[in-house]
Amino acid sequence: HGSTHGPAARHAPRDRGEQRGVLLLQLSHGGGMSSHNMSWVRYPSRVSTAVEDVITAQSIVSRCLHVYMAVCVPVSLAAGLFNLTTFLKGRAKRGGLDTFLSDLTVTNVLVTLLSLTTISRPDYMVATNLSCAVLSFLANVCYFNVQYVQLAMLFAFLPQGSVPCLRAATKAAQRPVESLAVIGGCAFCSSLGLVALLGTSGELSRTALCQVDPLTAWPEYEIVKVSLGFGLALVLKLAFLLLLLVQLARRAAPPQRDVASARPVVLATALTTFACRLLYNIALLQRCQLKLQRDIGSPRDELLMNLAELVLFAESCVNSLAILVLHRPCRLALRSVPERLNQRCRKGEPSDGFSLKRVGE
Repeated sequence: HGSTHGPAARHAPRDRGEQRGVLLLQLSHGGGMSSHNMSWVRYPSRVSTAVEDVITAQSIVSRCLHVYMAVCVPVSLAAGLFNLTTFLKGRAKRGGLDTFLSDLTVTNVLVTLLSLTTISRPDYMVATNLSCAVLSFLANVCYFNVQYVQLAMLFAFLPQGSVPCLRAATKAAQRPVESLAVIGGCAFCSSLGLVALLGTSGELSRTALCQVDPLTAWPEYEIVKVSLGFGLALVLKLAFLLLLLVQLARRAAPPQRDVASARPVVLATALTTFACRLLYNIALLQRCQLKLQRDIGSPRDELLMNLAELVLFAESCVNSLAILVLHRPCRLALRSVPERLNQRCRKGEPSDGFSLKRVGE
């Protein structure tokens, strides 16, 4: 029954036979229990005999991908490019918050472009290990950069007080270019460390199925990514919340106008990032647990990872919309678009009427 339906069922016996052969070969060479040998890892949709589960999971992924490509991608690119144009036009009077948001805007656009690599889902992109490592590196640079920039914004633009760390953060906000250079360096180093944990340095020319976080990466890859990109950020955000509570208890002075205007967009982007990355990091930890147990998982586990990845990419769309709607310069620029279009139409009317009059004469 299972061998006559779908590509997953047709390839299942062959893949399982290959997997058993690989495992026996590893055992014969004494490497079968190495946690860094990921040659046994397979996508459940390629080896599972639960054909109905595979078909259902792939159908869900395909439909969600269509919605993402039809809605999130164009909206994210349009909002991001509009925000970026607004920041470039107002660069002469751009403040620290505008500089940080410009960095976030560029990163959101890059993440949206990188998300186009999922266009073939539920099938996976086939690439060499070198190309896949480059894709993973670029995606992780964006991933860490967004997280680190938002943490800097939380401490620099929201609280006001005499705590030493807050004074240092405020000074950093006064020198945004230098601060972003340091943040970019941290994101680069974090991503470089993750590339070293992919475990493909000796097989760079070999082709394999590829995604942003490769399935065959060592278990340490997921642990480090969750720790640096989510766990550390969560601890710092809890510390930030504690500082806010302390300030409210002390009945601090009312915030300055710039700080008050920064609150909505900073909090909105931070909460959006946390919500979108929570599911993704849960899926990463689950995948790490399966690797440590030497279990390829089920089609439902693969479905969870694919959906979490799409939610992660949708984060850039929501953040771009939040900047567009909640940041005052972008909001005013958006409101002025109909007026400018109306003015251009009115400027065109006299010339059209004049030309028609001349033709009539």
